[in-house]
Amino acid sequence: MRSLPLALLLALLAAGCLGATSPGAPATAAPPAIGGWSLDCGLGAPERALSNGSWPQECVARGSHTPGHKQEVWLAVNPANPANVVVAAKDLNPESSKSCVWNGVAVTHDAGRTWKDVVVGGKYADRQPGSPFFGYACNTDPMFAFTKEGNLHYVVEMYNLGGQDGAGPLGSSPTNGRGIFQPGWDLVMATSTDGGDTFPDSQVVDLLKGDGVGVLNDYSRMVVSPKSGAILVAINTFNGFGAQILPQTLVDTCSVIVSRDGGKTADPPVEIASQQQPPGVGCQAIAAAPDGTIVVLGDQGDKVWRSESTDDGKTFSDPAPVFTKKPIAAKFDESQYRTGTNFECRFDLNANSTRKGTLYCLYADSTRDEADVWMRASRDLGKTWSDPARVNDDDAGTHQFIANFAVAEDGSLHAFFFDKRYDPAHKLIDITHAVSFDGGFTWANERVTTRSWDGDLGKHQEGFPFIGDYIGADAVGPDVWAGFPDATPGITVIAAAHVHRS
Repeated sequence: MRSLPLALLLALLAAGCLGATSPGAPATAAPPAIGGWSLDCGLGAPERALSNGSWPQECVARGSHTPGHKQEVWLAVNPANPANVVVAAKDLNPESSKSCVWNGVAVTHDAGRTWKDVVVGGKYADRQPGSPFFGYACNTDPMFAFTKEGNLHYVVEMYNLGGQDGAGPLGSSPTNGRGIFQPGWDLVMATSTDGGDTFPDSQVVDLLKGDGVGVLNDYSRMVVSPKSGAILVAINTFNGFGAQILPQTLVDTCSVIVSRDGGKTADPPVEIASQQQPPGVGCQAIAAAPDGTIVVLGDQGDKVWRSESTDDGKTFSDPAPVFTKKPIAAKFDESQYRTGTNFECRFDLNANSTRKGTLYCLYADSTRDEADVWMRASRDLGKTWSDPARVNDDDAGTHQFIANFAVAEDGSLHAFFFDKRYDPAHKLIDITHAVSFDGGFTWANERVTTRSWDGDLGKHQEGFPFIGDYIGADAVGPDVWAGFPDATPGITVIAAAHVHRS
């Protein structure tokens, strides 16, 4: 598919034709297609009908409708049925956890017109002895992926076994308010064969345990091999919640766990480490190439490390540094929530793409100003990388951060990120969609949200303002989706946007 000439894209942008540009202003019309890709601005209508017109987002669906803040969002699209989209978040719904946080899931089978709220493991009060979810006060970091057959595999990070709340039995640290002691940690994989509607206890496999004190597992990432169908989970392990008091003792290691039979069993964890990689790198991204090569990337702040497996996750090469970046601040001066300094990476797997096999990484960086979104590309499985290209096309001085992207069937790249350019005070958040037709070198931007919102309205399970460390994006065929929080109702809810090829 041919892209619009760059000059035409710039002219559209200059004319204000790619979406509303003032905070809170309703959209008067759907933005024009960019290179044949259109933002679905009918997506907000069903929620406005349900809410007597109170939902302000023209081009965004509201997926969740249960009580409690929801943030740190992930998304997956079913390749066997692209109208089936699953979005999930850390959820403060009081029915799901005991004074803590659990994963809330929003499921649609009709491309976002209607949504169903689902809880992996069911309501807290209904969980019974013998259930793999019984007794855990909290879980965190939603992470899941579909296989090509349409089965959804969901990694559940549970902690605080037998606990009463999110802080744990010793309460919170006086230095930063985080829980000091969180006994009991279990990483399990739950499988749904009905598109995310149910996750039976009989289809749950244990992946990795930690005591939550000396050993704690956190921040998983997941990929399905396009060659073998194996499900690979990368997880960080560090020295427990005691590190909240003495953070200099934190030691991150990365392990990869593989299920080769559709989530029925899992191999023992394989740790990725070497003497040349310093402690604290861990793993931030895992990606699978068309030939089945698995690439894991770890983040040392200003340096990215790479390891690969050519035997479907049985062994990994020694990690080596591959490129550098300049991290953004943990918080911006105008807000209290943390900014999320992770990066997201994936291969172009599309048979019709001229760039099939290219590995892309998207991240926030402070090289030009406090926070911009940048993309790099690699044509040799991540060994060498292109120079970074800036994704957001605004003038310097505003913040763009917490980004994710998908690769569409024609090889076009679709990035979504939090963006403060549309608020004159540069405090309120919007979502921007950016598209590239040349492998990430040049980008056209459009505003997705029609109403800006305050990220400080979000709430972490330990009480401080929070909107998460990441958002989700995925593509199947001519459909691209993004999932993110939205606080226009006064609390953060699960929201989603859809871009499709005309």
